[in-house]
Amino acid sequence: MSTTCCATTEEPAPALVVLEDSCCGTPEKVEAEESSSCGTTKAEAEPEPAQESGCCGPAQPAPEPVSCCGSTEQEDPADVRTGLSLDDAVAALGGSVPQATDPAPYLLPGWLRATETSLTGAKPWHTVADRGEGELAFLPGFLFDADPIVEADPRTYLGWLPKSGAVACCSATASSCCDTTSCCDATGTVEALGEAAFFPTLLLGSPLGYRSEASASVEDPLLVADLIDRIVPAAIEAGVRSITAPWLHDSPHSEVLALALQAYGGDIAFHGENNLLSLQHDSYDAYLASLPARKRRRVKEDSDRAATSGTRIERKDRDALRPLVGRISGLITENRQKYSGGEDVTHIHALISALVEGGADVRAYLAYKDDEVAAVSVTVRQGKRLFVKWAGFDYEALGERSGIYFELVLDRPLRDAYAEGITAIEAGPGADEAKRLRGFKPHQLRSAVLVTDTALRPKVAELHAAYGVARRDALGLSTEEEPTTAIGRLKAKLLGGSAYEPIKPLQPEGGCCG
Repeated sequence: MSTTCCATTEEPAPALVVLEDSCCGTPEKVEAEESSSCGTTKAEAEPEPAQESGCCGPAQPAPEPVSCCGSTEQEDPADVRTGLSLDDAVAALGGSVPQATDPAPYLLPGWLRATETSLTGAKPWHTVADRGEGELAFLPGFLFDADPIVEADPRTYLGWLPKSGAVACCSATASSCCDTTSCCDATGTVEALGEAAFFPTLLLGSPLGYRSEASASVEDPLLVADLIDRIVPAAIEAGVRSITAPWLHDSPHSEVLALALQAYGGDIAFHGENNLLSLQHDSYDAYLASLPARKRRRVKEDSDRAATSGTRIERKDRDALRPLVGRISGLITENRQKYSGGEDVTHIHALISALVEGGADVRAYLAYKDDEVAAVSVTVRQGKRLFVKWAGFDYEALGERSGIYFELVLDRPLRDAYAEGITAIEAGPGADEAKRLRGFKPHQLRSAVLVTDTALRPKVAELHAAYGVARRDALGLSTEEEPTTAIGRLKAKLLGGSAYEPIKPLQPEGGCCG
């Protein structure tokens, strides 16, 4: 009789097969069995050849694939598409960027579209991973053929400076980054490697948001690793010469990005510090009372200086900002140019307009002097977090030391954040002393640089490490202390900490977790 999928019929007497002698016993007779889709049946005809014997018994057969009555344990890999336009990426995501990982506003479609239209030479290269059942991950990226703004230039993170003198946004001022460290001394060395060693270059993240971050619909960092496993081979095949993730923030998903890029031969180094404050009190007054007396006194002095500055501070939100976008952009640009930043008024105007037009919860704190806007601070609320993004000042109207910076950029947003039930404020790099005075904590930023020419990688790693040390010196930070815990030692090794050598890159055919 014949067999069915999940049942058996009577069969002839079983055949006997003699297994060859092994190192652990004598031959024995066993019944030859034949696999069915749901189990085993007695052999109908000639028996299948016996499995080869191992050292201590017959070798076990490999697991069978999915059958009609069961399934294997192996999880299906994610379907990853890279090199996408923004429209294609959003469509692949089902219409919106996944929010489970609480992404910054700089990863949302409106911001990315404004980046694409305002940033000269930026070509979208976005990546989407889809594991099915709603499990999605998204990593924005932009391709530059040559000469991007300094923050998007891979050579910047090796200690190179353009002839324009522009400096990448960081926790140190332009002067401290160059006058008190050796970070500028590498310009000649980097230029000797040639532009062809770095361009075309692929930047992972949001170049005008200073964020190398993926977003996902599930809290699974390994889904982020799937993105890199597709991006790197595809970029190399397309002729990309370098890949950078310049702003890896302190989060599990960013750590996976760092590890994945390092596994493909990338180098990780210190870049700077972000300032974050967790709002753990019931009110602003309770928060202020929790500060040490010396710090409370300093905050009060700053508030008193603002009160006597001759300015009037107002807050305007969303649509109320439309008629002010031009003035706000101009003030911010003046501030960026004062510190030799790469952003210009075109970028800033496009981004603020995109936030307003896209319905983002964007708000501006405006200081009026003689009925003219003389200073501004722009913040964006995303979920339960508040991001302090820009500040700009008319120094001719206010003077160099007006005293309103702290009230405009930190204290007013802090009061409102407590009143609105916001749980955290991200104030970005810069003005570190004033922020730490108010309880902000430093969170490390790292940069990743990968060049596709393997012969150049040792030199690039050397320059990148020196750049990281110079950045630490510029910020007055000591060398990283050697971790004392097992997890700390592992993270230091995987993420390129100074206490340990980086892990050995995978062979070209390997994946980041293979």
